[in-house]
Amino acid sequence: MARRTSDDKTVSQTLKAVLGVRDLVYSGAVAPGERLSEITLAERLGLSRTPVRAALARLEQEGLLESIPSGGYAVRAMSEADIADAIELRGVLEGTAARLAAERGVPPAKLSMFKALVADLDHIVSVPIEALDFTAYVKKNAEFHEMLAGLSGSQVIRREIERVLR
Repeated sequence: MARRTSDDKTVSQTLKAVLGVRDLVYSGAVAPGERLSEITLAERLGLSRTPVRAALARLEQEGLLESIPSGGYAVRAMSEADIADAIELRGVLEGTAARLAAERGVPPAKLSMFKALVADLDHIVSVPIEALDFTAYVKKNAEFHEMLAGLSGSQVIRREIERVLR
């Protein structure tokens, strides 16, 4: 059994903080433009301030938060143009992922799985919109995009697609 180090605990606490703050933002518990207090977040998440501070810096790098002139961070307001730009960037990155998959080749088993996934999606959307199983569509669509990123064989492309999605 591997022994857990203090570095492992710090990483785990920081990840918990990242996920906790991200959830607060996505759930609407904190509003766009709202200033985030390290102390309040640490208490709310049951963590110390150090992992919360690291989480806030990471979420700023992801674009979810923005630093404010007086110090600290606030939830970044996303405009429709920001969302459209993120979707456009995702398309460019996924196009690159598809090109790399074509150039580098994809193992036959992975290609078969991808084709089956596309067939599943085609089947889901072949019905009138009123009969669409939206939950199944969302699940298969997420699988499609994740698999497409993976087919590229590039961890750089995969990581950047994940970052755009956040």
